[in-house]
Amino acid sequence: MTSTELSHDHLKLNELSYIKINALLLLAILPLSIIGYFLAVSNESLFFVYEWSLVVLLSCTFLLSIVTALVYKSSLLWLSFSFLAFILQFAVFCLFIGPYTFYPLFFAYYAMATISFIVSIITFKKGLPYRFITVIFMIVTVIMTFYMILLHSLWGVNWI
Repeated sequence: MTSTELSHDHLKLNELSYIKINALLLLAILPLSIIGYFLAVSNESLFFVYEWSLVVLLSCTFLLSIVTALVYKSSLLWLSFSFLAFILQFAVFCLFIGPYTFYPLFFAYYAMATISFIVSIITFKKGLPYRFITVIFMIVTVIMTFYMILLHSLWGVNWI
């Protein structure tokens, strides 16, 4: 085989490629949220485009995490679990940007944030090569939880 030909084996994705794709898809939330902000400010009637784009993005990352966890049963399995827990937590967090916000969803978020934080700590203790991803998940979880506590206190519950 010459250097310009690719075999079928060269085109296969390994577990690390799935993890990288999943991380990049999660990182795509940032520019998508900036677009969503501009849609909310300048053209509110198109805000549903942001909401549905976010749903599609989170669904893709969720399915990719499940596939990675089921297909590969190696040391990076816990990293896939960490992705899954964070995506579920972020999905519950995103319920607060739409019209489906109900008071009991605060407690659903707190439960998912606790599960996500515990899974991230377990993943961090496993000593995987991509520990920075779990650290980022923990930092974002803490920031979102402080936001939810602030929002919860503005809703009418006095924590202090």
